[in-house]
Amino acid sequence: MNRKTFKKRFLNTLGLYGYLVPTIIGLTIFNAGAIIASFVISFQKYDVLTPAKWIGLENYRWLMKSDLFKRSIVNTLQFAVGYIPLSIAVSLILAMLVNQKLKGMTVFRTIFYLPVVTSMVAVSLVWSWLFNAKYGLINYVLSWFGITGPAWLTSSEWAMWAIVIVSVWKTAGYYMVIYLAALQNIPPELYEAADIDGAVGWHKFRHITLPLISPTTFFVLIMVTIGALKIFEQVYVMTDGGPANATVTINLLIFRNAFQFLRMGRAAAMAYVLFAAIMIVTFIQFLGQKRWVYYG
Repeated sequence: MNRKTFKKRFLNTLGLYGYLVPTIIGLTIFNAGAIIASFVISFQKYDVLTPAKWIGLENYRWLMKSDLFKRSIVNTLQFAVGYIPLSIAVSLILAMLVNQKLKGMTVFRTIFYLPVVTSMVAVSLVWSWLFNAKYGLINYVLSWFGITGPAWLTSSEWAMWAIVIVSVWKTAGYYMVIYLAALQNIPPELYEAADIDGAVGWHKFRHITLPLISPTTFFVLIMVTIGALKIFEQVYVMTDGGPANATVTINLLIFRNAFQFLRMGRAAAMAYVLFAAIMIVTFIQFLGQKRWVYYG
């Protein structure tokens, strides 16, 4: 390559990177800048109205002593335990159903995906009416079978499960599309060979489908786990952490401390504890993928 050609290619490459400058500046100011600023604030007592005061690790010590924060961790984990397996299972089942070569299947795919593009606030409001203990449609339908429905959103035992149901219904269509793409990438010759060998439906699912979609399942698991630990909107709209703090989550406490009580330091400390938890869980998932994810 002569000097002239090298110079031309260098200038062209430099020009292309120049288009990225606005994006890089935006990410630096609004993302990296905010991350660094919030980390500093987590070591300060700051209420927005008065100058910040450096207090070291006091915010983190308060978190370790706070019963409400510990309760929010338990509630967030309870939601995750219910939401993660249900979301993955429902998404995979829906994907297998809409993967059939039947007339009008596109309509069903669209119907199942519609909740994804609907506002979570609107979804939460509608489901709040459906879960109404006296006049809700869900308890009304249960009464047809002689079942007395629970006081969903005002019951400490059922409120979190109601939120789990709403969350699964809202996000299942998104992960369904991801699973659908994975299912359609499986070579049909494998199923044909299995039919020749006399394999039944369960054996084909167990030995062909599950291994070949395991990378997709791993991706979905990570995304669903992160979403579960960050739960906020549906809790805020449907229960606001009640009844008796049965549904208060880490993100809800962050919101309360930051924007209701103006305790920015505590809110930032909670945010970094949540960030650390997500990082650790994701790292563990990456370590464990070698045992069950098939990349062949």
